[in-house]
Amino acid sequence: MATRPRHPDCPLRLLPHRRRLHVPARSWTPPNEEAQGELAGQRPSPPRENSVINDGPKLAKAPGTAPESDGEHASPLRWRILRILAPLVFAICAISGAVSYYLYASEAVEHMHDDHQEMMDIVALSMPDAIWNFDDERIHAYLETLSHHASVHAVRYFNHEGELVEEIAKSGTALDPVTHSKPLVYQNSLVKQAVGRLELESTNAPLLAARYQGGAVLFGIALTIILSILLMLSWQLKRYVMTPLSKAVRRMRQLEGQHATFQRIPPVHSREINKVIVELNKLGERIFNMMEALRDNEERYQHFYRDTPALLLVIDDKGTVQDASEQMLEVTGWAREHLVGMPFHALISSQNGKHIHRISTALRLGNACNDLVMTLNCQHQEDRQVQVVIPAANGSQARGTMMLLTDITELTRTQQRLLEHELIDPLTQLPNRLSLNQHVQQLIARDAVFGLLLVNIDRFHSINHHLGPMDGDLLLKEVGARLKECAPDWIARTGGDEFVMTCDINDLRPLVHRIQIAFSHPLLKAGEPIHLSLSMAGLQAQADDESPSRLMRLLELTVVDIKHKGGNQYRTCVRDSALEDGEPLFLKERMIREALTMGWFRLYLQPIFRAASADLEAPELLGAEALIRLEHPDLGLVPPDEFIAAAEKTGQIVEIGNWVLEEAAVILCEWRRLGIEERYLSVNASVIQFRDQGILHQLESLLERYPIHPSQLVVEVTENLMLDSKDSLRYQLQAIRRLGVNLSLDDFGTGFSCLSYLHDLPFGILKVDRSFVMNVETSRRDRELARVIVAMGQSLGMQVVVEGVEERGQAEIFQAMGVHAFQGYLFGRPMPQQAFETRFHANADARVSLLKPIRSAPGTGNDPG
Repeated sequence: MATRPRHPDCPLRLLPHRRRLHVPARSWTPPNEEAQGELAGQRPSPPRENSVINDGPKLAKAPGTAPESDGEHASPLRWRILRILAPLVFAICAISGAVSYYLYASEAVEHMHDDHQEMMDIVALSMPDAIWNFDDERIHAYLETLSHHASVHAVRYFNHEGELVEEIAKSGTALDPVTHSKPLVYQNSLVKQAVGRLELESTNAPLLAARYQGGAVLFGIALTIILSILLMLSWQLKRYVMTPLSKAVRRMRQLEGQHATFQRIPPVHSREINKVIVELNKLGERIFNMMEALRDNEERYQHFYRDTPALLLVIDDKGTVQDASEQMLEVTGWAREHLVGMPFHALISSQNGKHIHRISTALRLGNACNDLVMTLNCQHQEDRQVQVVIPAANGSQARGTMMLLTDITELTRTQQRLLEHELIDPLTQLPNRLSLNQHVQQLIARDAVFGLLLVNIDRFHSINHHLGPMDGDLLLKEVGARLKECAPDWIARTGGDEFVMTCDINDLRPLVHRIQIAFSHPLLKAGEPIHLSLSMAGLQAQADDESPSRLMRLLELTVVDIKHKGGNQYRTCVRDSALEDGEPLFLKERMIREALTMGWFRLYLQPIFRAASADLEAPELLGAEALIRLEHPDLGLVPPDEFIAAAEKTGQIVEIGNWVLEEAAVILCEWRRLGIEERYLSVNASVIQFRDQGILHQLESLLERYPIHPSQLVVEVTENLMLDSKDSLRYQLQAIRRLGVNLSLDDFGTGFSCLSYLHDLPFGILKVDRSFVMNVETSRRDRELARVIVAMGQSLGMQVVVEGVEERGQAEIFQAMGVHAFQGYLFGRPMPQQAFETRFHANADARVSLLKPIRSAPGTGNDPG
């Protein structure tokens, strides 16, 4: 680099700084309309009045609306160009300014170091002479001149041996320091000698200050530009967006009022906003039409709701009345302003508290509530009986729910009159049989103890035939009047010549005596004295009586018996015998048929244990006996002695027996599935099942359809079976044994015991009846008789099973006799199948054994099992 010439008068003259590169900020002026025309390629066309937006849909002009203007004229081109160029120019200026500022800063640093190097070169030419001549003042002047420069932080002078001679440094620490070093050499025509070294340490602090100042200026310029653009955009947003939209919103508020037509929103000076206005006009017209339809519907609703002849209330989910029909106001006498806001239960009588709670719950949950009859409180007239219906809520319950009330006051009165007519005998004007049933049912429901008396006229058929129908009716009226004079608590004519009275239980006998005295005098009819005799049956009703029909049946059966024995007497019903003889067979037959159809029958299992078990507290299980029970849905558990006899009389025992065998086969299959193959199940069979070989065919069918071991099934028969044909019986029993099914003789000793059939027929099990077990501990005779029966069975090779064991002493006595098995309450009561399976499951410690082989019947060979 070429050095600059020195000033002739000064040994050292610092040259001025080079001119720094300044980048002027470019300003931008919005183009005028002519420039816009040039940019657009054409001159702006003059505005056209009453023009329609070219790219928008044409709208029908509503009356009173301003003509729509052209969107091209409404939105000037210069503002379009300005909206596009303003952000672009701002971005270009920002990028250019940042780049220029960076280049300027880099160039300033480079020039600073160049200037420092030039100063070092100049000083290196002059300072060696002062050093050679030991001129310290001039050396110090040179160093001070260098240190006066703002960008110089320190100046150091080292001698030729490298020792620091003098240093001039500014306070503080240099920013980004750079050290420039220059050797000092003295040279003339005779000598060239190194006299030291000069160092200069630079700092960027002045440049950084200038950089901050320039950045602040640029930031101010950028901020000014941004604020100007924001102001311009905000003005445009207000001018072309917010103001038109505000006007459009104000126009849309016309939907809130009552207007004949929808006033369309006029277009504005913006194509984009005009598109929004077009859509708002369409939406406004649709909403206006919908509101017109809603107003029409509301008028129809008001007409339907308020003018309907029904009693209607609108209530919310809290039970507050929101509105009411005119008929409701007319009936109750309440004014609308008083009724609205009132809780609905204020209109209901307090005696309907449970209904009020039900309605409140239904309103809160939105459920339907139907067929509630309550009393409606009225203000100026008598209270009305109403039937309340509340539909289920389909939406928000806060809108309200309809409550429909139907006035049934007159209907209730009519029904009451009809009911009274139905409950009154038209001839005697006394209560009839229906009224009697209701009255007795009420007494039973109150657990009252009362007397019931049935009075029947003896030979009334002959008397009525003698008098004729009309006089016979008059006679019945006179009888009713005379009975009423006897002062019973209540009296009714149940039909024909029967009268029923109720009284206190202690007044039953005195009432009968009063009636006998009253009818000791003849009744006069057309001057003819008529003496009547009465058959009377009395009954003391109890709290556990089931129904009025049961009581009447007892009385009627007693009266029939009195008439058969001549009549003209009073008798008290004998409850037990009457019930036993009076229960109609067809009722039991119907109950059995329903039980078979509805599946009310159940099998209970009573366990049978090995008698030879070492521990009678935990004997070994051999099997069980299947006992049938009837679980009636109303009567509960019906024991077999209440329906078995009827089933045998009606022949239904065959169906019951087949059902029991079928269920027993299912149980045995389940046991086999669980791995229990040595537990047997005993089933009782009736004599009727052996007729026509029905049980034999049923057993053959079961063994074909179910995979069971025949020896696990035992068929028990009673001694009454022996009364049947011996040949037919022997054939069936032997055929059953050939199937492998075991046979047991049940209740031995209670029938026509005969040793011959024990020897001839193939019974393998002999069951000792419980009558021989009850007194075996106390009666020596019963004990000896039981020992004989056990010994007889054992001598015939039969297994002896003792049933009805209830005491441990009984079990020990029979265990000593060597019986095979025990059955009784001491070891286990009959229990449902599920309870039996739970107690004696497959893994329980109750090992079971098959019955030991049963001897073959004579002439049949060795039977299986």
